Amino acid sequence: MNKIKILFYSHFFKPETGAASVRADYFVKALRNAGHEVLIVSPKPNYPIGEIFDGFKKKLIVKNVKENTIYLPILFVSSHSAIGRLFSYLSYFKFSLIYLLFKNYKPDIVISSSPPIFTSLAALIYSKIKRSKFILDIRDIWPDIGVELGILTNKFSILGLSKIEEFLLKNSDKIIVTAEGDKKNVMDKIENSEKCEIIYNGADTEIFKPISAIEKEDIRKKYNIPTDKQVIIYFGSYNHGMNDIEVLGDFLIHKKFMSKNIHFLSIGSGDNLENLIKKIEGKISYTSIFSLPMEEVAELVGASDVSIIPRKDINRDTGGNIPVKCFESWASGIPVLLSNIEDAEISNIFKKCGAGVLVEPNNVEALINGFDDLLSKDLVELGLLGRGFVVENFDRRRESEKLIDIIELIY
Repeated sequence: MNKIKILFYSHFFKPETGAASVRADYFVKALRNAGHEVLIVSPKPNYPIGEIFDGFKKKLIVKNVKENTIYLPILFVSSHSAIGRLFSYLSYFKFSLIYLLFKNYKPDIVISSSPPIFTSLAALIYSKIKRSKFILDIRDIWPDIGVELGILTNKFSILGLSKIEEFLLKNSDKIIVTAEGDKKNVMDKIENSEKCEIIYNGADTEIFKPISAIEKEDIRKKYNIPTDKQVIIYFGSYNHGMNDIEVLGDFLIHKKFMSKNIHFLSIGSGDNLENLIKKIEGKISYTSIFSLPMEEVAELVGASDVSIIPRKDINRDTGGNIPVKCFESWASGIPVLLSNIEDAEISNIFKKCGAGVLVEPNNVEALINGFDDLLSKDLVELGLLGRGFVVENFDRRRESEKLIDIIELIY
């Protein structure tokens, strides 16, 4: 196979550390390891802190020659309102499309990941102009998930986004999704049943891995985390999405939880973090860390005892909605306390793995009882069970390499 020129038209990329950036980075590494040429175009890094990172502010355009990455301007990154985010997405839509159209670059294949759906729209338009193949990577089904969560309520906005989605699905040469639920959703909207493929996120089992008791104690001391308490960790987004931060807060200040010798460790940021901290301040022992490189997150996950993942109660499963932190927790050798609707893919995966306790969503008492149930089990044994399950079924590096076959199939 000859070297293929690939443009990865992204909205999130390293040094950002969110799930979207990580997925993109593993795709890029897999493609380069296969001998292909990859150019990444992305906004100046700003997620999750809501401001342009240091080192990217002074220049209009920042180029990383070693990584073959171009960082372009984006506006309104600090806005928390829906209209502010829209203007931010549209600013990158405009800047990126104009920049690339004036750049003498003709890729064989353009890849873009959604959401935001506007970046993928720009990527598709560019691929049409350059007559390149287009691959759409869908991490969340928009606008469906936004409607289900109550984030999108304006019928004109929903209609407009649905039209963009329809255009993207129709004109993509291949569509990648992260779960069976997403594939079913997409398949109901397209005619070509062979167009859609699944590439799960999974966990990097070389980074997220169990650690010894001595290492665990050293890591806790490094971050001033108590060594004489059991540590329950939540790591991920605090933004408005599938994670039920309100229920998490109610769980943490429940009298049964507060009576235990437990320390809560939070890694992440977002719109709802401040309210959570206000709720638990002075009531429980906790540590809150805003953002860390993935390797340090993995250390702290491995140094914890239980991972908690509270998911929202939704009326219908609009897609896969598989939290990556479930795989990363298991890979690190710690069991998971998950609240989720029964009829969802992550619930089915959870039952197959068995490394934790699954309870119904939006129910603090169920979460407390599930936690008690989990603490009555052998946490180390459950953790090793989860580790083996992820290594065998959801290794991120192996999953990312599936993109190579998809690209070579359509080229």
